[in-house]
Amino acid sequence: MTGALFITATVAGVISAALLGGGTGGGAHRQSAGALAVLVMAGAIAMIPAALFPVLKVYSESSAVGYVVARTVEVVLLLPAAFGPLILVAAGDGGLDPAVRSVLDTQDTWGYAPAALFFCLSALLLNVVLFRSRLVPRWLPGWALTGVALYVTDAGLVMFGGLTTASPAHAALVVPLAVNEMVLAVWLLVKGFRTPTG
Repeated sequence: MTGALFITATVAGVISAALLGGGTGGGAHRQSAGALAVLVMAGAIAMIPAALFPVLKVYSESSAVGYVVARTVEVVLLLPAAFGPLILVAAGDGGLDPAVRSVLDTQDTWGYAPAALFFCLSALLLNVVLFRSRLVPRWLPGWALTGVALYVTDAGLVMFGGLTTASPAHAALVVPLAVNEMVLAVWLLVKGFRTPTG
């Protein structure tokens, strides 16, 4: 179940980025479809900690609770990426105050980085537990922890104007952790968690 949720969240996130990546000029249908993809992604993300909590709490209850909290905050921070395009579509051309439109148009800048930081916190908590418990081979969480460092760097650069979410460097920094999450998802679907051998 966890593997399927990871894949659902990632696929929906890629679709939403493709549909909403051009800002608010992609047309009503494109904006609505992108917003729907964000909601699907957020729903899947919200279900992941519930699926993992019974396993993680055996090895570290504090980390398990922290994982739930971090992913919940991430979901809350992602929701404007869905509601913003829907508000713009509903308002139509000229039907929205210019100041409100300007705020909604900057979602990639002000909305991405905080959500990314809480995603990184959740990934850190999860993969430290996985590394210590040996529930999956250690190279998987080890790879993830390296990816977290790159992802945090990206979030900081975007937050302070050093990068945009459309730049090639942004993709280079976030892809390692994204690919790791997909490898973990496939591992869980095929083999699941293993019993630690010490």
